[in-house]
This record gives sequence, C-alpha cells and structure tokens, in this order.
Amino acid sequence: MDMSGFQVFDFDDSHYRHKVYSKGSGKPLLLMHELPGLTRETLGFTDRLVDAGFRVYLPLLFGKPEEKGSLLRGYALCINREFAYLKAGRRAPVSDWLRALVRELGERDGHARMGVIGMCVTGAFVVPLILESNVAAAVASQPAIPFRFGYWLTGRGAGDWMRELNVADKDLQDASLMAGSGGTKLLVQRFSDDRLCAAARVQRLQEAFGDRAVVYTYAPPNDTRDTHHALLTYEYTAAGHAPPDHPTRVALRRVIEFLHQHL
Repeated sequence: MDMSGFQVFDFDDSHYRHKVYSKGSGKPLLLMHELPGLTRETLGFTDRLVDAGFRVYLPLLFGKPEEKGSLLRGYALCINREFAYLKAGRRAPVSDWLRALVRELGERDGHARMGVIGMCVTGAFVVPLILESNVAAAVASQPAIPFRFGYWLTGRGAGDWMRELNVADKDLQDASLMAGSGGTKLLVQRFSDDRLCAAARVQRLQEAFGDRAVVYTYAPPNDTRDTHHALLTYEYTAAGHAPPDHPTRVALRRVIEFLHQHL
C-alpha cells in the first residue's frame, strides 16, 4: 500500500501514542478508520475527500497501513483497555486520545472549525469529539459497536443491545447539549439491511440530537448478499463503476455536501 503521498507524525497524550497520517489541503477533517483497519478502501475514501477539497488527518488506531486485515482480526485487536474492550456505555480511553488530537489539530490549523468522521467500530466516537469546541460537523457512518456475531451471521438475536453505543451515556447527553448550544450538526447513515449497525442504534442517536441530526438509510445494492455495511469504503469499492444513483455514490455526495455546508 503506497503511503508516500501522506505526511506523518506521532501524537502522544501521555497515555497512548499513535501515528497520524495527513493528506490534502483545505478544510480540516479527522477520519477514524473502521474494522478491519487502515485498508486500501479507506485510503480510497481519503483520496475522495482530498479531491473534494479537504485536508484529511487519519490516525492509525490499530494494525499496520499495509495490512489488508480481516473483520475478526481487527475485532480481536480492539478487545483491549484502550477501546474499553468494546463494551457498551463506557468511555474508551482512545476517545480521550482522539479528543486531545482534535485540540492539537485545532491549534495547528489556527483554531479552524473541523469535521470528524467515524465508521463502524469508530462510528460512535464522533459523540465525545463533539464536546470539543472546534468540532463543527460530525459523521457517524454505520456505528457498529456493540454487535453480536450470531445476529450478523443469521439475523437472529434481536434485543435491547441494538440501542447501545460504545461511548459513555453521559458523553452522549453532554454532546447533545453541546450540539444544541454550539450549533454542531451530526449526520448518521447506514444500509437498511445492515446487521452490524442496527436501526435502533441510529434511532437512539437521532433521539439524542433531535433537529441537530440528519439521518439517511439506504436500500442495499441488488446483489446476492444478505447484509451490507461499509458505505463509504468497502461497499463503495465493491460497486465498481456504479451509476451516480448507487447508494454508495449518494452517501459520499451527501457526506461531502454536509461537511462543506457546516465547516
């Protein structure tokens, strides 16, 4: 995987240290990669954001950028203290590291208002980031934690866990208040057949943020799979030369328009 077009620096908040890659120029964005890791599909999404006029900061949260990875391996890498063992209703230490990074990026960019994007395992991490005053727009794309392998495989096992998020309940409450007073907007999106990101979880975010949130649910592509997930990365690439009305193309346009509008 070619990372030669990226600048890189290490960011240390005294507890954790991660590399942060950056690329592009324009309005600043923090992009948090998903499971299984910093894949080729995620870098393709990064390039699309750069082409749309953003400077993208891409922290490497686990794994290596040249690894393809797998969902199960990525999941195993996140079962640790930094990610609060992927438990619901807990503040993960990595979110504190991400907040410190957002503050640092704000200082580097002259306190410019920035956007944040989380996907899959990091989808809900945009919630605590909204507590930072320089975050003006947040995108939670298919927030997937917690999830259950049995439900993912079979569609059976629905329950109250579907409304849970891998962030502290207090952070959700405080972020909704901050969004109301500070004008921060939240975009949430998923496929309608997504078994990793349950509809009830998206509904909970919409209830918490009220009119500060906009939610999009997309009909899945017409193929043989029972469930679809990674709107902006894997599914975008898998669609190949898709027409403009393909859900992944519509989702990308909406994200870009949303960020330009609110940054």
